[in-house]
Amino acid sequence: MPKKATGQVIKTALGYSARVRVGAGPNDRSTFALAVKSDEAAETRAALLANMATRLRRVGTPTTDIEVLLEELGAARGERSLAEAQLAVDAVLSGSVTAATSALTPTFEDFAEDWTSGKLHREHPDHVREKDAKRDEEILRLYVNPVMGPARIGEVRLEDAEHVMAALPAALAPRSRKKVAQCMSKVLSLAVYPGRHLASNPIPREWMPKIPKSANKAKGCLYVDEEAKLAACAAVPLERRLAYGILAREGMRASELELLRWQDVDLARGRVRLDENKTDDPRAWALAPDVVRVLSWWRKRTDRAEDTELVLGVPLGDGAWLLRGDEHYDPTKPDTTTNRRGDLRTAGVARRELFERTASRQPIRLHDFRALFVTVSLANGKTEQFVTDRTGHKSSQQVALYTRQARTWTELDLGTLRPLDELLPEMAGEARAPEAIPSLPPPPPAIGRRLGAEESPLGDLNPRPALYESAALPLS
Repeated sequence: MPKKATGQVIKTALGYSARVRVGAGPNDRSTFALAVKSDEAAETRAALLANMATRLRRVGTPTTDIEVLLEELGAARGERSLAEAQLAVDAVLSGSVTAATSALTPTFEDFAEDWTSGKLHREHPDHVREKDAKRDEEILRLYVNPVMGPARIGEVRLEDAEHVMAALPAALAPRSRKKVAQCMSKVLSLAVYPGRHLASNPIPREWMPKIPKSANKAKGCLYVDEEAKLAACAAVPLERRLAYGILAREGMRASELELLRWQDVDLARGRVRLDENKTDDPRAWALAPDVVRVLSWWRKRTDRAEDTELVLGVPLGDGAWLLRGDEHYDPTKPDTTTNRRGDLRTAGVARRELFERTASRQPIRLHDFRALFVTVSLANGKTEQFVTDRTGHKSSQQVALYTRQARTWTELDLGTLRPLDELLPEMAGEARAPEAIPSLPPPPPAIGRRLGAEESPLGDLNPRPALYESAALPLS
């Protein structure tokens, strides 16, 4: 019976090391430092290295790879790092990886979790930005990890990404398919740096899916009277109505409003600031006067004195579901957790166009309140700069996407949104002190008037009142 390999322990003033046979010949030995503190631990670790070396030689592992793996085993400090090193050896022994360096990298799923959990940002704040990872976590959980998750990230190839894309549901929209590809590419890009697990990203830029023009879908948009009905419906929770109303009048993203704190709002001057946002571009602007009045009233009502407290404290991640209810809602059946009518229907807003989902149309989303703000602003003579100060859009091309709808809004004379404080029944029924109501600035002068004797040939280019002015609801 062959003698069991134990390795030779060497003790010096610098610590322990083990001399272990790594090659075919009896003299093909290498020395590895051991991260242990006692004679007994050194003997145990040396025996582990010798045993692993024997197993690796039997499956024909190159000497250089054996040395890489034994060095990792010897340097392991603590049970967790030792277990991870042993898993790397097992990966080489099973043939699931082609190189020892790949075996020592984390799995795709584990590394992706380091990113979405914020660990990479905390360890490398200069190179990995902080972000809301909810959408990426969902993509990884549903589509990527079931196919690619167990693979060592050092072994991931373009073919693995193609397998993920091939396994996607056929009904998944082109934009959603592209988001899956972008998520995989981002994880692999971080694995190059700061992860240092890959020499280069195996997904080339040219491989990324293209979105055809046919993928652009029509989107829903509330009219002035519908928005007023929603804001005035006492059957809808007040916090959500405030969220809908503020989004429609200020144009910020739902995620920005969800995280807004009182320290970001200057009620005395009617100003809001968003130092941290999706685009990492701090911005601030003057709030609409009616929104200032509502927020002043809301803070007194909720008695939220701490500046660090959230303004609304309402989660908006499921905003679309809260807004429109279940996709296949049946009005003939009672409301249940599986047959929810949503806030719009509760408020009596049931226009079919808002709930349709077809190949060319998507139902209304919480994000469409932001689109409503842009549309109403442009239709009522506000400048592009006014819009981008509030929305954070980076280019004129992004704002231009709304100009067609704004022109239609103008032609139909759909008006502007009513002051939010006039719509909320909870507020309308309370007496407000005059000093708590900021005075309204004068409306902007009209650019022209309707054509007549000695009048401008340009016509009335600014026929509608400003956003903060009251306007009668259009006749139904």
